[in-house]
Amino acid sequence: MNAEEKENLRIALLRVLEVRASERFGLRASALPTFLIAHGFRGTADAELRAELHYLADKGLAATVGKTLSPENQSWRITAAGRDFLAAEA
Repeated sequence: MNAEEKENLRIALLRVLEVRASERFGLRASALPTFLIAHGFRGTADAELRAELHYLADKGLAATVGKTLSPENQSWRITAAGRDFLAAEA
């Protein structure tokens, strides 16, 4: 994936998380590929999605949702900084 495709994937991830922001427990990483199809991403590798989610977390644009039960099944949410980024940049 080239740099432009990565940027588009990151923006698509933020948009998906924004639309699903009302989910109290976040959105599981395993569900993301289904929602990314609407943004033109089909068949993106799980490892690549997780790497991009961690990149967004490092930038403060997305965050994991703390889970007491089954914390190994990470769920993600958009942060206020992520919403601001989409409003201003994307």
